Amino acid sequence: MKDDSKAAKEHIARAKAYFQRHDVLRTTASIIASLRLVLAGKVTGLDRITVDSAVKEVLHNLNRVSEVKKMFPRGIMYAKGHEKLVHDSLVKLFLELKKAQDSESYSEQLTRKISLDKALNRGRRFLSGGSLQDATEAFEEAKSLYVDEHSMFRMIGEWCIECKQPKMAIRYLKKAVAVDPDTGKAKRALLDAVVATGDKVGAAKLKAQLQGDYS
Repeated sequence: MKDDSKAAKEHIARAKAYFQRHDVLRTTASIIASLRLVLAGKVTGLDRITVDSAVKEVLHNLNRVSEVKKMFPRGIMYAKGHEKLVHDSLVKLFLELKKAQDSESYSEQLTRKISLDKALNRGRRFLSGGSLQDATEAFEEAKSLYVDEHSMFRMIGEWCIECKQPKMAIRYLKKAVAVDPDTGKAKRALLDAVVATGDKVGAAKLKAQLQGDYS
């Protein structure tokens, strides 16, 4: 049972990693694998609570993706007692995504995503090395390839903050606030960047906005 619970949690961890890499197909497959263990009654107690919470988190983000919106405009909602329905909906989504994978349009999409990832990785290397102009050019290339990789802008912003470039971070984090599925996280990152610039007035306004969001 412990091994099954561990496997279920590992499937969800992989789903989160795949989502960050914009791989909706593998994200879906990993959630399905975890839910199959849940449906078999092999995940119980605190492990079940942990898995349920993680599944809800991944689905919350997945529901913002265009491929999911197209099939499930209201999203796929996870609720106790309805695990089978969620599982079946995800299987339906997976089959449609897999079908698209075999098409020419999917091949073009995959090529674009690979180019985007290369641009992001190149930009991060330049940023870490202090080559800000080269980093900006690489990130702008990634931006030109952007379609639905919404978390990309928050990731760039966070990298900029880590490298002590808050003004550069703000440029991308403003976009992240507009498109990132995790709006709260994007706003908190933006606040960190504004604070790092020394803009006390701007930071106070943004902080007040964040408090309003959670009130």
